[in-house]
Amino acid sequence: MNISTGFGSAIIALTVLTACSSSDDNEPVSDTIPQADVITDPAPLFDAPGEYGCENCPDSDAENFSIATSDTALNFSSSVLGAVGDGEFYILGDDGSAISGVIPTSSTGSFDFTTPVFCGVQIIKCVWSNEAGSYVLITEITRDDCTNAEIQLTLNWDDIGADYELHLIKQGGRINDNDTDCTWTSCIGAGPDWGLAGDTSDNPLKDVDDTGSFGPENIFLNNPENETYTVMVEHWGSGGAESAGNLIFNVAGETTLAEVTNLPSHFVWNVGTIEWPSATVVLDGRIIDCTADWSGGCTLDLPGNPPN
Repeated sequence: MNISTGFGSAIIALTVLTACSSSDDNEPVSDTIPQADVITDPAPLFDAPGEYGCENCPDSDAENFSIATSDTALNFSSSVLGAVGDGEFYILGDDGSAISGVIPTSSTGSFDFTTPVFCGVQIIKCVWSNEAGSYVLITEITRDDCTNAEIQLTLNWDDIGADYELHLIKQGGRINDNDTDCTWTSCIGAGPDWGLAGDTSDNPLKDVDDTGSFGPENIFLNNPENETYTVMVEHWGSGGAESAGNLIFNVAGETTLAEVTNLPSHFVWNVGTIEWPSATVVLDGRIIDCTADWSGGCTLDLPGNPPN
């Protein structure tokens, strides 16, 4: 396993040798979005670092199943042979926080994905399958010189969608306003100055941004102010109207999953709110049409004045 570091992230090359395995235009168009509150572990029988398979399952030359990093995100890239379809990953933090997502895997077996990581000790499970069973690769990750973010938001979507965009909006703020909305235009590398003026420790950051399919995207915030934050998602690109995705809230050590289906291009998913300091997550689920109010992003006054 080779590791090289870049700005805020590390790149890990995994070599997997074999993988045989187991009305009105401005009205919300939906307010009954499916939502859940748990993330499924794709390999619940295995928790110790190492690799697991079966007869005709994949093999790997991986010998080191631990990573030490100070970065907030890791990139994994290599290839897996014999798997059918995409893989999936699952990360479980030492405080119970969890995230998951798709590992896009080509027909030749190559894969490349980036995931945020929690502070402290955690495990990542990477799983690929075919008609014979599944191959499970578990790595322990230790991220030091850090504190767990009180708020972490991780966005995933399918291969029908194109460039979902994640937004964390301050109370009284507006989507795509760079002073009050943490998103791709305001929050990569350095975030807007929230909280105590001049104190960067209480500013939000977007450390993972994806402009294609699957994601993930990730925003985290330490030392949030005592107020209510709104989480919204734009379907920014020109993906299909049947696209689906999910948003994982990790707030004060508690994980909540919200899901969306049928999110057309240039529509906005009003995912929900986070009230601090109670750490209360309230899911909304409305989908709002921004197609007539779009210029480099939705220009409607959201969330402050949503269409009726």
